[in-house]
Amino acid sequence: MATMASASVASTNLINGLQLVNRETQRVSEHPEMLNRFETCKVLRRQILRYIQLVETDELIGSLLSSNDELVKALTAYEIMDRSVEDDSDSDAWERHDNEDMAAGKKPVSASTEQQLAGLNLHDKAPPSRPPKPQHVPMPTPPKVQEPEDLDDEDDNPFGDSHAAMTPNLERPGMTWKTV
Repeated sequence: MATMASASVASTNLINGLQLVNRETQRVSEHPEMLNRFETCKVLRRQILRYIQLVETDELIGSLLSSNDELVKALTAYEIMDRSVEDDSDSDAWERHDNEDMAAGKKPVSASTEQQLAGLNLHDKAPPSRPPKPQHVPMPTPPKVQEPEDLDDEDDNPFGDSHAAMTPNLERPGMTWKTV
């Protein structure tokens, strides 16, 4: 139980600490506190995995597996965050494609896109016309709920008619539209 509690605390500390490291100026693995938290999680995960092998009761196995999952998430997040910021870019495929095109003597995609958009002018056209105002659409009436008659007569029934709240007089029927 103490190892599971320590694993939960350690994984939470590692995840929280990863959020505080500025990856643009420092790698996560160069931060001594993060390295210490990572090592603590690794040691605790080995202990949890050992307990999973040894435990024979069903009472603890679910908690041990949950602790292992938390540690795996934290350790995986550390490994992902330890990569350089340049590795995070989604444009790797585009950059490789552009480099291959340039090596083959083709124009890069960005240049052809600029040429395609060169004559585009967004201010030539008038703004689109307003859509027509919606016509009054009556709201459907809600179906009546059938209640046993003997419940309405009881004074101590909180759902009876004697406890019904009145609708405010200021309520307007239907939806109102304001022209802007």
